[in-house]
Amino acid sequence: MTQASPTVINDIADLYRILDEQPQWAEAIRSRILGSELLSVPQRLDQLTEQIHELREVVSQLAATTAEHTRQFAELRETVSQLTATAEESTRHIIELCRITELQTRRMNRMETDIGKVKGIGAQIRAEQTIAVIADELDLFNPVQVPTAELVKFAHQLKLDRSARSSFIRADLVFLAQDAHQSPVYCAVEVSWTVAHRDLQRARRNAELLKRATGTPAQAVVAGERYEEHLNWTGVAWCELED
Repeated sequence: MTQASPTVINDIADLYRILDEQPQWAEAIRSRILGSELLSVPQRLDQLTEQIHELREVVSQLAATTAEHTRQFAELRETVSQLTATAEESTRHIIELCRITELQTRRMNRMETDIGKVKGIGAQIRAEQTIAVIADELDLFNPVQVPTAELVKFAHQLKLDRSARSSFIRADLVFLAQDAHQSPVYCAVEVSWTVAHRDLQRARRNAELLKRATGTPAQAVVAGERYEEHLNWTGVAWCELED
């Protein structure tokens, strides 16, 4: 067996020639000189390039998502702005409606008050026209309405203060009649569409003042078309004024 002669390297050209002739030597030298870390750089660069590409894809998707979210946020902001404007307009309408409702309520209250006054006046006129009927229901005769001037005299005679005097003088109806024994009797009549507690109070008070001023018996009377429930009728006569 022939022994291989040793390879002789005299210069760099010999080294290049041998490496070209022996690729495995070139690979071995490369591995020895560069080491595993440097040899793996190309592969790692390829991996890094791939990761960078994937990262770019992610960034691109994120940018697209962000743009979509920005667009949606802008639409939402516009919607909120429109809703706010609508709410403000609705609030203005509600405020205006409340104002109109309040005005209408005041007008209705005034109308109800006016209607109540008209009804009261109507009932009083009918009462004045039917003094004879009221007297007949009370078994009294020859009724004569007491003029306001006479009531003023009685009020001053009793030395009533201004408020009490004004209320007494403004009594709905006062007349003088005779009972079955021809004795004089005053009647203090309060007239109301619907008789309430205050009507009974005023009738009692006026009857008492008439009795004090004249020394003559006086009957408290209330007249109307109906009356409230749970009234204290003590000392007060009821006279219904029919439609």
